[in-house]
Amino acid sequence: MIEEALQEGVTTYRATLRFGTRTGLLGLRVRYVRKAAIVVACLAGGLSGLDTSVNIAFPAITAGFDLDPVQIQWVVVSYVLTYATLLLPLGRLADRVGHGRVLVAGLTLSITGVAACSAAPIFRVFLAARVVQGIGIGLVLAAAPALVTLAVPADRQPRALGAFQMSVALGVAIGPPLGGLLLDLADWRAVFWFRVPVGMVILGFALRLGLHASTRPRAERSENTPLDLGGALSLGVALTGLLVAARWGANWGWGSSTTLEVVAVGLVALTVFVIVESRAAFPLVDLALFRIPSFALANGLNLIANATQFVLWLLGPYLFVTVRGHGTILGGLLFSAMSATAALASAAAGPLTARVGSARLSALGLAVQAVGLAAVSRVGKDTPTLAVAGTLAVVGLGLGLFAVPNLSFVMGSIPRTQQGVASGMTQMVRTVGIVAGVAAANSLFDVLRRRESLSTGETDLGAASVFVPSFQGVALAAAGVCGLAAVLAVSRCRGQRVGVPHDAPRSDPVPTERPDGATR
Repeated sequence: MIEEALQEGVTTYRATLRFGTRTGLLGLRVRYVRKAAIVVACLAGGLSGLDTSVNIAFPAITAGFDLDPVQIQWVVVSYVLTYATLLLPLGRLADRVGHGRVLVAGLTLSITGVAACSAAPIFRVFLAARVVQGIGIGLVLAAAPALVTLAVPADRQPRALGAFQMSVALGVAIGPPLGGLLLDLADWRAVFWFRVPVGMVILGFALRLGLHASTRPRAERSENTPLDLGGALSLGVALTGLLVAARWGANWGWGSSTTLEVVAVGLVALTVFVIVESRAAFPLVDLALFRIPSFALANGLNLIANATQFVLWLLGPYLFVTVRGHGTILGGLLFSAMSATAALASAAAGPLTARVGSARLSALGLAVQAVGLAAVSRVGKDTPTLAVAGTLAVVGLGLGLFAVPNLSFVMGSIPRTQQGVASGMTQMVRTVGIVAGVAAANSLFDVLRRRESLSTGETDLGAASVFVPSFQGVALAAAGVCGLAAVLAVSRCRGQRVGVPHDAPRSDPVPTERPDGATR
């Protein structure tokens, strides 16, 4: 008996050594592998946030390629529109082939894309590289949150997602000042190539951990389950049409034939998507979830929160650098005040979600964000810099308090065998909110500055006497919309059980994927 026990112990030890060698964590237990997977996923999320370093380089990119300033919008659109339209199908792909594999593929493509951007000889090649980068980040954002939720029990999900959101917010916070510093030391290409070694380190960790060898979770579907290509194609066309119309409708004229035609294409494709999904045996997303009022409301609030806060990212650079005269580094640091508090609030929101409930904390976050936006609407040319940073910090605080419980609620609403779809949905809604915010803010700002120009007689639409009151009007409107969203969020609080991470139904007790490729 003793010999058999010793032999069994030796066999187990050798198996552990083999497992440790394969994952790059020699002799560690599986729970540490899961924690390491969370770290890698968080680092990947932070890498996606670093793209904010590009915004501060827009004038330099325009000069470098000898572009008209209006063409700079394609730098954003080629990237954002690519990953926005792919998030849901990529989420389904991650659920099928393994979230670790998709994350590794996303990191690889993202590194390739930023390297190609930094070396692009002409603008067309640069835009093609941005598309590759968009595909890579789409893969990362479709897999990383799912990998986080599947690495922990359901009751610890809010804390894990809080860490992920904090990592993304830190990347967003670091991006602008780092981009400004790199522009001072080198040229615009530096805001891309600095991410190559950073991405390589994260990719190296993922490969050492063995995420590329992870398999999809067991589920109530066959190995040959189709990827619903009809749904993916119709959704891509729908999002492209509607987002393009939202972005350029003001330029074309909202009643112009071009705008109406693009909107019509988007609506027809959206109708086709709904029909295809309602009839598909294995749909891209279960539309029945949107019949749950709290689930539909949570996604709507996510859209509003991101639409209203992006007003500052759109118009803030001009206010800080052009009107107030801050340099690129200080202007980037002002944005970091918003992102840094968002990161800190995200870290605190994880444990708070379990204590007060996702609905209550989401409502509080939106209310704080609305107060911050209202304070920003009082910022002018001569407002003290510390006061400006304080108002932005309040906005970031509200966004951080909102994002984690809302993300936890949505992720908890969808079966754990479909967490890739859940990740894709939340990130897609966020992106649609950003584009919608850009479109609405652009249109309102244009109307307000023309009115100010007529009332003051100032013909220069970029003059401080025109820009500042127009900016303030847009910020105040954003505060009003965000405040209304906070009121709507309160309706979700009724009947929620305090101490429960999410108040949505969970209907999936089947085994789910571990970071090492096994199931639990």
